[in-house]
Amino acid sequence: MAGPSLEQWISDLGLQEVNDPDVDKPVYRLPPPDGRITLSAALEERISVSIREARERRNLSRSKLAPLLGITEAVYALYEASVSRLTVSRLIHLSEVLGASPEELLAPAALHLWGENQTKVICSWPASTSCEPSTTKPCRTFSDCSTG
Repeated sequence: MAGPSLEQWISDLGLQEVNDPDVDKPVYRLPPPDGRITLSAALEERISVSIREARERRNLSRSKLAPLLGITEAVYALYEASVSRLTVSRLIHLSEVLGASPEELLAPAALHLWGENQTKVICSWPASTSCEPSTTKPCRTFSDCSTG
């Protein structure tokens, strides 16, 4: 299957080569509007903060959430402390038990992937159809927060 050359793909997407200390080879990343590329460790930290904030917005303790994931509170705490990394399947499971969209959990770590407008709106998906702006951090603006 012929497709664009690697160089063309990199150019078309606007990717930049990055030397990330957590990766032993150069990687290519899409820079955000401010041009500052977040490295892997900082992305993991932002995701950890995001999942903690999502849990806290729902007034759910770690001790109540962890059993829903089939893990101990101590293991779950490692995710929020950015000591352990979430797998994609664990992230999906966490979204399910929190009633959160994956975007709510991931967008704060990579705002530039969710559009140009970075006004944060929290949608309690799928439990609520109301969207209340938050002043805590920028995030994605959802054009339609309905669950229907």
